[in-house]
Amino acid sequence: MQVMGNKVVKEVDTRGMFCPTPLIFVSKELKNIPVGKRLKVLADDKAFKKDIKIWCHDTGNKLISLEENNGIITAVIERGKGWHGDTLFEKLKFYAIGVKLHMYDYFFRVFKSAGPKYIITFMSIPEGFRAIDFLKEKGINDFVTLPVPDEIYEFCGVVIGFKSKDRAVQVYNFLKDHSFGVENIHIVDRKRKYPVLKDF
Repeated sequence: MQVMGNKVVKEVDTRGMFCPTPLIFVSKELKNIPVGKRLKVLADDKAFKKDIKIWCHDTGNKLISLEENNGIITAVIERGKGWHGDTLFEKLKFYAIGVKLHMYDYFFRVFKSAGPKYIITFMSIPEGFRAIDFLKEKGINDFVTLPVPDEIYEFCGVVIGFKSKDRAVQVYNFLKDHSFGVENIHIVDRKRKYPVLKDF
C-alpha cells in the first residue's frame, strides 16, 4: 500500500496474532517508513485496542485513528521521533540514562573486542527496561545494556548485548516465552553493521 495523499504508506495485517506479536510487527514496520508517514494496522486480538494506545505513547508515535467493525480493529499510526518523557522528571531521567548508555557504547566502539557480539532489540524503550528488570530479578546479569545503534534505528532506544550467540538466543527465547516484546537478535560485525541473526 502506498497512498501518499493521506500519508498511509503501508498496511500490516496482524489478524490471528496475539499479544505481544502484533505490536512487534507494528514496531518493525513503522521503523521502515519515514517520520510523519502512516501505517495502517489490522488486528483481531481484543487486547490490541488498549495495547496500541499504550505502545504509541511509550514510543513517541501518534495514534491517528482506532476503530473496530465486526471484530476487526483498524488502527492508523503516524511515525514520530521517539519518546523522551512526559514530565520534567521523566525527561531528566531519560537523558541521564541516555548519557550513561552512550558512554558505554563509545567505549565498546573504541575497544571493539570488549563489546558484545550479539544484541537484542525491543519494541519500545519501556519494554526494554521492563525486560532488563525482569532478567535481573531472575538472576540473569551476564549482559550489557546499551543504546540502540544508529545503524539499526536512528532514534533513542535500548538494547542488551551478549558475547555468546547461544546465550543471546537463549535469553531472547526466554523473554519471548514470558511475553516480552523482543524484536530481533542482531550480529555486531567488525564494520559496525548489524545483520539480523534471529527475526521474530
